[in-house]
Amino acid sequence: MMAPTGGGLRSDRGTGGPLAPLPPRRSRTAVLHLLGPGEGHLAPRVRVLAGALPARGVRVTVCAPAELVERWGPAGPAFRGVEIVPLPRGSLSRWIAEVRARSADVDVVHAHGPAGGLPAVSAALRRRLPLVVGWPVRPGDDHPEITTPGGRVRAGVRRAVERRVAAAATVVLADTPELLDRARRRGAGDARLAPAPLPRLPAPQRPGARVGAEERAVALLLAVYDELVRLRGH
Repeated sequence: MMAPTGGGLRSDRGTGGPLAPLPPRRSRTAVLHLLGPGEGHLAPRVRVLAGALPARGVRVTVCAPAELVERWGPAGPAFRGVEIVPLPRGSLSRWIAEVRARSADVDVVHAHGPAGGLPAVSAALRRRLPLVVGWPVRPGDDHPEITTPGGRVRAGVRRAVERRVAAAATVVLADTPELLDRARRRGAGDARLAPAPLPRLPAPQRPGARVGAEERAVALLLAVYDELVRLRGH
C-alpha cells in the first residue's frame, strides 16, 4: 500500500472551516460513490471497489447517470448490499440537488473522476463532508484532440473543472505519477498515488495479478476512509 505523498489532510481544505462533527447515531462508515457524465468507462472500477466495501463494514451508495444505470439492467451490477441511484437526466443543477440529498446521511463523498467531482464538490461543501476524488487514466489521455478550435475549448473546460475539483478535494487518488503531478498542478492539497483496481494487462489477464490489484485498491480506500472519519470525529 502506498504511503501518503501529499501534504497531509487539512480539515479546512475548501470548506472555510473545520469539517462538521460525525453524527453519533451510526456505527458503520457510510460513503457516497459518484460517477459523472462521460465516466461510463469507470463503471468496472466502481463495480470492484463499491462491491467489495459492504463486506468490510462500509455502507455504500452509488450515484450514476440514469443511462448508465439502465445499461446495467434492472438488477444493477453485481453489487451486494449497495444502493444504486440513477441521477436524473437534465441540467447539472438537478444532479447537484440529487447528490446533495443522497449525501445527507454519509460520512465521506467519493467521486471517481473529475467530472463526477463537480456535483460532489457542491454536496461535500454544503454538508462539510470530506471529499475523495479519483484521478484515473481516461480514454484519449495519451492523444488529446486540442488542435481544432472545438478541441481547445473542450480542453479549457476540462482544465477548469479539474482545478475546481482538485482545489476542493480533501484527498485526490491518482492512477499514475503523471496524473499525480497533474492533480497537484491543478491545486490538490493532498494528492496520493493509488493502485488501480483493474490493471491494464495483456490478454489473457493473469487472475492472481487482478485479485492482488483489487485487494490493494480496496485496502487503500479503507485506510483513506478511516483516516477521514477519524479527522472528522476530532
